[in-house]
Amino acid sequence: MNETANRTNLKILGNSTSAGGCFLDVKVTGECTFNGDVDCRKLTLMGETKVKGSLVMENMKLTGECSVNGGIEGESIRGQGEIRADSIHVEGIKFTGNLSISGNCDAEDMQISGAVQVGGLLSAETLEISLYGPSRAAEVGGGSIRIKRSLGGALIRPGHSGQLSFAAGLIEGDHVDLQNTAADTVRGGRVVIGSGCEIGTVEYRDFLDIHSNAVVRNQVKV
Repeated sequence: MNETANRTNLKILGNSTSAGGCFLDVKVTGECTFNGDVDCRKLTLMGETKVKGSLVMENMKLTGECSVNGGIEGESIRGQGEIRADSIHVEGIKFTGNLSISGNCDAEDMQISGAVQVGGLLSAETLEISLYGPSRAAEVGGGSIRIKRSLGGALIRPGHSGQLSFAAGLIEGDHVDLQNTAADTVRGGRVVIGSGCEIGTVEYRDFLDIHSNAVVRNQVKV
């Protein structure tokens, strides 16, 4: 983030457009389109916001929809709704809703309740996903990875457990605990393959547990 000198706060109420730029705190209540890059300290969004560039911030709180043509960088993202972007690179994410990223999405700590679509690598030191809808990533990597079916999602969509699934080519972590996941390869130290999983090959170092109704075609101790 650039120096704070010459920055001002920006407050938008209603339906508006902005050229973008460098700000201190930005608050949008309503609908706003930024026609360029946005660089700010604190970003509070309620409604629908589009950024026709990249977004750099320290802290972002969202209630609604946020669409970014470029990447998102910063410290923390919190809130609920929908985020669409090319990439995300932050310290922490705690989000409920839909996350749609065309490239890579990485954070130190990531907690998502909802649906996730990541075109590239989804990575976090601590990753926890509660599935409310169909989710996927090309690859998943991290320290502790936990993907589980949401009980709330099961109540919302009774009889549609097949939709509450996560798909990936490769999932690799120190500790991997999966439910309702389809993957070509799962690799880790301690691996738990829970109910509803369909895995091609599991490579594990220390521990492997496979639920009775999970499918694992190959298991290899390395």
